[in-house]
Amino acid sequence: MNKIAILILVLIYSTLNGQVDYADYITSGEHTSYVKVAVRERPVIAYPYMREADVKFSRRVIRCIDGRQKINKQLEWPRNPLNRFLYTELSLGNIIAYRNDSLISSYTTEDFVKRGGSEMALWVQDDPDDPEYGHDSIITIPYKWEDIHKYWVMEDWVFDYKYSIFKPRIIAIAPIFAPTIAGLTVPDQPLCWIKMDEIRYMLAGLEMFNRYNDAARLSYDDFFQMRIFDSYIVYESNVFDNFINKFNEYADDGVGALLKSDEIKNDLFIFEHDLWQY
Repeated sequence: MNKIAILILVLIYSTLNGQVDYADYITSGEHTSYVKVAVRERPVIAYPYMREADVKFSRRVIRCIDGRQKINKQLEWPRNPLNRFLYTELSLGNIIAYRNDSLISSYTTEDFVKRGGSEMALWVQDDPDDPEYGHDSIITIPYKWEDIHKYWVMEDWVFDYKYSIFKPRIIAIAPIFAPTIAGLTVPDQPLCWIKMDEIRYMLAGLEMFNRYNDAARLSYDDFFQMRIFDSYIVYESNVFDNFINKFNEYADDGVGALLKSDEIKNDLFIFEHDLWQY
């Protein structure tokens, strides 16, 4: 038996009997009986090119996804929650945190860490032998990512004349938080805005739970692009640039705001339905 054949047998034997190093393959901190690489190696499918001349209709909406809803509970899967991933990457500066939905100006990493957090004054003793000598120091307590349960999704509903399709394209997402100021909790607001195009490659390799089959785990990019979520609309482009609950007729009427949300959904459906002849 030649040396090449012996080497092949040794490699096969070591593969069958050796320990598999999962360090490079685990995406959710979960060991399995086989090496899982499907989600990690899944590529990002780019959007098709769209010319302005082919866009015959466009409508911008912002919808809210609540991770506490049963159908959206995958977002808070304890092994790989989306809120932990986003807040960690934003705090490290790996994701750009934009100040508003214009997606132009952004927070610095230091400013973002202070965003939503609280400050505490501490007395720092300079001389260990004399407690009277010291100074006040302000420390920042970061916001708890566990308190993020909602996400705003900004998207454009576009009718592409060239391909004769009417579908949404997600522009940005925003984790939502309710800050506490002077002991009072103010209404929900974006912690920051994140461009979807800048994080899709991250979400594509981020494993999320599939309630139907552990061997067919999805990625968070699949979750958003395949629209496996339930949501309600909080904003539709208007001349006042107001959210639904900012209009006087819905300011103190939550049920009316939800009915308006359903009305906007129905208007989009009717528009698409009327595009075709039957």
